[in-house]
Amino acid sequence: MKKFEDKVAIVTGSTSGIGRQAAYQLAENGAKVVITGRNEDRAKEAVDHIIAAGGEAMYILADLKDPAAPKTIVDAAVKNYGTVDFLINNAAGDDPMNIRGIQDIDETLYDEVMDVNIKAPFLLSQLVIPIMEEKGAGVIVNVSSIAGTGAARGPLVYTISKHALIGLTREIEFLHGRNGIRCNTVLPGGVYTELTKADFDNPDHPLSHAIAMSPAGRPAKPEELANIITFLCSDESWFIQGANIVADGGGTLC
Repeated sequence: MKKFEDKVAIVTGSTSGIGRQAAYQLAENGAKVVITGRNEDRAKEAVDHIIAAGGEAMYILADLKDPAAPKTIVDAAVKNYGTVDFLINNAAGDDPMNIRGIQDIDETLYDEVMDVNIKAPFLLSQLVIPIMEEKGAGVIVNVSSIAGTGAARGPLVYTISKHALIGLTREIEFLHGRNGIRCNTVLPGGVYTELTKADFDNPDHPLSHAIAMSPAGRPAKPEELANIITFLCSDESWFIQGANIVADGGGTLC
């Protein structure tokens, strides 16, 4: 029997990158996976990959800037699979890196980033926690960033949101941990994805310089972050509760 047999996982932002690899790994271990994202071709491709490998999955197209999206996702998961055991809050929005001061951020941009990065995880958690508490068990993994550990490690609003996500993790665990909820945060550094590879492949880009100084000497592969997420969903990680798992190849040591 696979270790996640009969478990149901929602993974946001799972049509690419870390989320996609996490969805694949959870499915490989027996979980039924709800893929979410905005691109139907990529969502279908992820589901087809899981099914071809012998797993079970479905997709929901959702834009997490829409406050109705979290309920749509959870309702679909419960309708199709009956419950939710794992929630992986992975989707993220971003703002430009060239911001020089808080006065450069308009309210629309602020709301777009915060809606995806903190409001949606809050609303999704709010919806799944009662389902999990009724069973006495459930796992929430919030994917933050090393930008949430200090200043000048990411765009302005993104950094604010990633600090907030760490706070959400701690409050969920403090308030709901004794009811069987395990909530932890993963904090990646640089990750080599379709969106970032041009930056990392450019030796003159600031990200390349920063990564070169780290002990690992390279960005993470999405599957390496997915390994941590999968571990945090497992019973082997039961005593890790309300923690921040930094996975940056030692980058924050520099």
